[in-house]
Amino acid sequence: MKRKQNCIWVVLCLLAFPLSSLSQAVNATLLGTVADSTGASVANAKITATAEATSTVYTSVTNDAGNYTIPNLPPGTYSVTVAANGFKKETHQNVDVLINSSTRVDFNIAPGSVNEEIMVTTAPALLQTDRADISTKLETHQLENLPMSTNRNFQSLLNLVPGTSPSTFEHSQFFNAQSSLQTRVNGMPRMGNLYQIEGIDDDERTGLLQIIIPPADSIQSVDISTNNFDAEMGRAMGAVTNVILKSGSNSFHGSAFEYIQNNAVNARSYFSGPLGHLSYNYYGGSIGGPIIKDKLFFFGDYLGTSDHETVSNTLTIPDARYFTPNAQGNIDLSSMLTGSANANGFRTGQVFDPSTGNGTAGGPRTPFANNLIPISRVNPVSLDILRKSKHGRSAVWAIEFIAPDDQSKQ
Repeated sequence: MKRKQNCIWVVLCLLAFPLSSLSQAVNATLLGTVADSTGASVANAKITATAEATSTVYTSVTNDAGNYTIPNLPPGTYSVTVAANGFKKETHQNVDVLINSSTRVDFNIAPGSVNEEIMVTTAPALLQTDRADISTKLETHQLENLPMSTNRNFQSLLNLVPGTSPSTFEHSQFFNAQSSLQTRVNGMPRMGNLYQIEGIDDDERTGLLQIIIPPADSIQSVDISTNNFDAEMGRAMGAVTNVILKSGSNSFHGSAFEYIQNNAVNARSYFSGPLGHLSYNYYGGSIGGPIIKDKLFFFGDYLGTSDHETVSNTLTIPDARYFTPNAQGNIDLSSMLTGSANANGFRTGQVFDPSTGNGTAGGPRTPFANNLIPISRVNPVSLDILRKSKHGRSAVWAIEFIAPDDQSKQ
């Protein structure tokens, strides 16, 4: 068997101006409180969040209670700055904003000139205190460094999520060409899960499999919510898994990869003969960067697979006694009889006439004497299959008998 498949998975993200989605499931929220050194709230303070990768700026203003919120932020690393009249400007750097999360950054600003600035370089603790859902985040460094099975499918990393069963490959390779993996979460069936790409449903209509499995090199992060998730996450009883794809930035970045499987380096089973030919290649790469700095970016990736296989089987081919009648016109299976007769007078390997009796209630079946079966009682289609299998054609074989009153049976 030879099969060759080439799959191109290209994502182009062109951002002429800052864009934000309307879904918390795809993006995230930045929030916090601004207070002075005495703990009093500071109203009308300007909050600026700057994406470090693209220099995109998002702003907000604190209310009378000193609270601010910046919704619908694309996940990434931000610098967050607060500025207020009569206070020193303060900036928190390296703030990781994760998909489907609310990241809190609080400020205690000191009196002084707004031209003075305090820089805080440590990131806040990633403790979720503003949401009740239970979720797990898989980031780029995990996707790059953790081992993944079945064509580097990111779904194999769902094994790390509490409450999930080990991921398994379901159905045939023909039916599951994307090599999607399935898992059960919190005891729910696999069709109780929901998979999304950028917040868009990625499940087949039946829910059995996923339509697209993005290459690991194209994924920025994966969010798996397993409990108490918002209604906007969609229909699910188990988990909602949302994949966020990479995009361009102000710096060029990319990757290249190739994974191989070959019979020259594969081990064989102790009981099998020489391995059949196998040459499987899984290769590709990605690249992203700026077109116009701070304004326009691109990202694209490629995945190709090449699969050449020779399938070998060990088959038992029936010999001529199973389909060639003797001089008396019988199929001779007497050699199958072994051992001594039992209490009923039958030896091991005895063949019975299926047209007689039907068990204890209808009386016992009549044995063929000495396992000699008249050729007229054997289905000609069965004989033809046996003869073809003898000449090297693959077949599943069995003798089918024809009842005396049903000569037309096939």
